[in-house]
Amino acid sequence: MFITAVSPRSTGKTTAIWWLLHALHERGYNVAGFDADESKQLYRWWQASDQDFEVTRLADTRFHEEAPEKLPEGYIGAVDCGHLENHAGIGYSVLRVADLVIVVCAATNGDVERLEELPMDGFLDLAWAKRKTPDAPRPKEWVLMVRVQPGTRTAPEGIRKTLVDAGWNVFTTMIPAVQRYASTGEGQPIEAAGSHFDELVTEMEQRGLISK
Repeated sequence: MFITAVSPRSTGKTTAIWWLLHALHERGYNVAGFDADESKQLYRWWQASDQDFEVTRLADTRFHEEAPEKLPEGYIGAVDCGHLENHAGIGYSVLRVADLVIVVCAATNGDVERLEELPMDGFLDLAWAKRKTPDAPRPKEWVLMVRVQPGTRTAPEGIRKTLVDAGWNVFTTMIPAVQRYASTGEGQPIEAAGSHFDELVTEMEQRGLISK
């Protein structure tokens, strides 16, 4: 199974995938990371860590051909994909093997507008058309709202409603803009237990998106 984080531009996808990898790993899932972003940030973070799961660099338009054979049976592959506005070719390749797409969206009107301008739904439609089995069930697509200002509810809930009204599935779990996540970097230790990403794993399980 491949879980892929995508967005039109840089919105914290690497941080989300890195924390999600830890949260899944701590909950007993077998995981492997894939860095499909030419910035190599996820891979550098992994190199500086002492984690026993693997992260593979594969920012290539042949991702759909090479990645499946690198993912062990029964593992969840979590993919950090470069922003789609500038790396469409790699994005299309990654999405050709995705089972769950997490659209990472900052809780701002500007980021919602970027989803509309790409447009994200149109991009996904084109990616699904490139899959080897276009008649297979469409991968699940869920929006994860990030960089939510702590203590605010009205604005992010309004943005969430806008996305839902536009036809998107949106996680109820929101990732706040707090130092715990903002300070993520090379060599920074991570304990996901009790974090919002641990909460996200619970929501994903409850919605039937993942299972052991």
